[in-house]
Amino acid sequence: MNLSAAPSPLTARERAIYLIVLLICAASRFLAIARSLWDWDEALFCLGMRSYDVASHHPHPPGFPVYIAAAKIARLFVNSDFRALQAVNLIAAVLVFPAMFMLARELRLKFTTSVIASALLAFFPNVWFFGGTGFSDVTSITLVIYAVAFLFRGCRDSNAYFVGTFLLALSVGIRPQNLLVGIFPVALATWYRARESVRDVGFAALIAMGVIGVSYASYLNAIRVYGEYIAKVDSFRSPDHPPLWRLIDRFFVKQYESPGLSLATSLFVAISIVGAIRARDRSMLYNAATFAPFAIAAWLMLDRFSISRFSIGYAPMFAIFAADGIARISRRSDIESLLGAALVVGFAIYTWPALTITRQTISPSVLGVDAVRQHLNPRTSDLYVAFPMSPFIDTFLPYYPYRQVFDERGLPLSTADRTAYFLTEVYHTEAKGWVFRRERGALWNIARRHYFEVALEPLPQSAQFVAGWYPPERRGVEELRWMGKHSVTLLPPAKGTTKLRVQFDVPDELMASRPTVTFLMNGAVIDRFQPNEAHLVREYEVTPGPERNTLEITTDRTLRSSDPRELGLLIRYLSWGPE
Repeated sequence: MNLSAAPSPLTARERAIYLIVLLICAASRFLAIARSLWDWDEALFCLGMRSYDVASHHPHPPGFPVYIAAAKIARLFVNSDFRALQAVNLIAAVLVFPAMFMLARELRLKFTTSVIASALLAFFPNVWFFGGTGFSDVTSITLVIYAVAFLFRGCRDSNAYFVGTFLLALSVGIRPQNLLVGIFPVALATWYRARESVRDVGFAALIAMGVIGVSYASYLNAIRVYGEYIAKVDSFRSPDHPPLWRLIDRFFVKQYESPGLSLATSLFVAISIVGAIRARDRSMLYNAATFAPFAIAAWLMLDRFSISRFSIGYAPMFAIFAADGIARISRRSDIESLLGAALVVGFAIYTWPALTITRQTISPSVLGVDAVRQHLNPRTSDLYVAFPMSPFIDTFLPYYPYRQVFDERGLPLSTADRTAYFLTEVYHTEAKGWVFRRERGALWNIARRHYFEVALEPLPQSAQFVAGWYPPERRGVEELRWMGKHSVTLLPPAKGTTKLRVQFDVPDELMASRPTVTFLMNGAVIDRFQPNEAHLVREYEVTPGPERNTLEITTDRTLRSSDPRELGLLIRYLSWGPE
C-alpha cells in the first residue's frame, strides 16, 4: 500500500453506483429525525445553547464547544435550540457515507468493499438512530473520519495534511477522546511531511494548538474534575465496575444487541483480522492502529450502560473489518455485493421500528414536564423533582419553583406544607398519577436505557426526622439538612430487599481527625467507617421491618459553628425504596 500515490480513479459506472448509494443513505437519515428531545445530555446541550457555562454543566464537561458553536449558527435558521442541535447532527449523519468512502479509498480498499464499509457504518443501528437526535456523537465521528482520511491523503499532499489536522482539532473540540483516534494518522502523515518540509509540520502544530486552545482554554478545571469523575465512577477503577473480561463481548461484539446481526458482523470481522494477519495487509493494520486505541479506552474508562452510543467512536473500525471480511470470502464482486447488501438490509430492518417510535411520538421526559405545566399550580402545590429529570424542567420550565431529590426513591429532607407532587423517571418503583411510557423493543437495545417511563405523581413517601436534626436549608433547588452527633429518622414502610442511599458531607475541618461514622437500621449496625474524603455516598441493601424502619446515624466528631449549632454531618440526599 503506497500512500504517496493517489488511489486509482473511479470509472463512470462506479461513480454512478456511488451516487445512488449516497442518495439512499442521505435520504434514510431523515427517517431518524426524533420528534422531541429525550435524554439527559440533549437537555444539557439545550441549556448550553441558552447560556453556555461548563462549570454549571450547561452543557456537561468537556463542554463540546465546537458542537455548541455549530448549533448556534444553525439556530439562526431554525426555531428551537433542540432543532438546531439536531440539524447539525443531521448534516453530519448525511456526510457519514461520503466520509467513510473517502477513508476506505485512502486505505486502498476496492470500490465494492469501500461502498459496503460505508453503507454498513451508515446503517449500524446506533449510528443511524443517534444521527437523528440532539447528541454530538455522529457529528464527532463524521469529523474524525474526514480528519483521518485527509491525514492519510496528507502523506502525499501538504494541503490535505493541514485540512486533516484542522478537522481533527475540531473533532477534539467536540470530544477530547478523539485525540486517541488521531495519534496514528498524525504520526504517519507527519513522518511523510517532515521528509519534505519541516515547516509543514510546524504550521500543522500551530493549527492544532490554536483550535484546541480556543475550544478549551477557559474550561480546563471543569474538564479535569470531569475526568476525575469518569476515572472514579465509570472506569475499571470504580469498586462497582464489573471485571473487564465480562464486558469484552458488550463493547466489541454486542454493540447492536441483535444476536444474529452481531454474530454475522463479528464473524466477518474475525475473517478479516485472520486474513489480514496472514497476508500482512497494511490497510487493516492502519485501520486497527487508528481506531483501536479509542476502543480500548472506551472499554477501560467509559460508562458501561451507554455502550451503544460510545461505540460509535470506533464503529468505523468494525465497518471496515466487516466489509473486508465479506470481500475475503467472496470470489466475485457480485457475491460480495449481495452479502454486503444483505447485512446492510438486516441492520435497516432491525433498526426501523426504533426509529418509527422516536419519529412519531413525543418522549416521556418531555410529556412529564408538559404534565407539570398543565396540571400543577405553583401557588397551591409543591413540586419535587428527581435529579435525572431536573435538566428537563430547567429547559422547558426554567422559572418553575421546585425542590430536588436524588431519584425515584428520593425522600424530601423537609415536610411539605402543601399538596406535593413528584416528577421522576421510573425504573424501580411502581408509577402512579400521570404516567408516560415509550415502547421498548429494539429501541431498548439501541438507545440509552433511561427515560422510557416518566411519572408525575402525588409525592409517594416522606420521612420523619425525629431527633438530632437541625431545620432544613435551601441552596437553589437543593435541600440540605445538618445533623448533630446523633440523628434518628423514621423511614416509610417497605417490602422486600430495599435500597438505602445516603449522600452526605463531613465538615472539612473534621477530616484531619478522621471521625467514625455509624449507620444503624432498626437497631442493627449496617456500617461503621472512617471517611477518607469529605463528600461521600453510601448505599446499602437492607431488609425492612414489618411496620416501621428507624435509621440512626452517629458521628464521634462534631464542629462548633459560629451559631449555637454543633455540626456533625450535612445530608444532601436521602433515598429509600425497592431494589
